[in-house]
This record gives sequence, structure tokens and C-alpha cells, in this order.
Amino acid sequence: MTVGELRRLAHEGRIEALATRDPIAIRIAHGRWRVAEQALEGRPDDEVINLHTATIGVKLAGEALGYTPQQVRKLIRERKIAAQKQDDQWRIPLDAIL
Repeated sequence: MTVGELRRLAHEGRIEALATRDPIAIRIAHGRWRVAEQALEGRPDDEVINLHTATIGVKLAGEALGYTPQQVRKLIRERKIAAQKQDDQWRIPLDAIL
């Protein structure tokens, strides 16, 4: 998948959520869009990105999923979200949250 395709998917999800007029769906879709934008910042649209190896931290994952960082850590402990420890921080693959 290219960076441009991922940006477009995140944007489309945001537009679809706005059409539902459901505040929770809008908040989560907006969070996913913001996380995608932050994770892809500075990358050209034609760059191919591997969603299994591109990772984000717990705080951004929580924003994308609508959870607090503590809830994300709990999901990691329960093995409901894939994550790997890198140094002293959990890193979550983009494909686990987008």
C-alpha cells in the first residue's frame, strides 16, 4: 500500500463517519485520520509502506482506537492488540489499529 492510498482511506473513513452523524464514530474516525497523518508526516504519497512494520506508540494507538493509553496497554497484556517492546516502549503496527 502506498502512503497516498493510506491517507485516502483514512480520509474516506472520516467522511463516512461524518455522514452517520454519530459522535462516537466521528471521534474514532477523526482519531484514526489524525494518527495516520502523524505517522505518515513527511513521506511522499508514492512511497510504499508496510503496515506490519510501520509502528506507532501507545498514546497514538489509543487516540486512533478511542481508548486511553492505559486501556491500550491492558489490551496489549491481554494479547488483543499486537505489539512489540522497543527499548522501554510498546510499538503497535499500523495494521493493528487502522
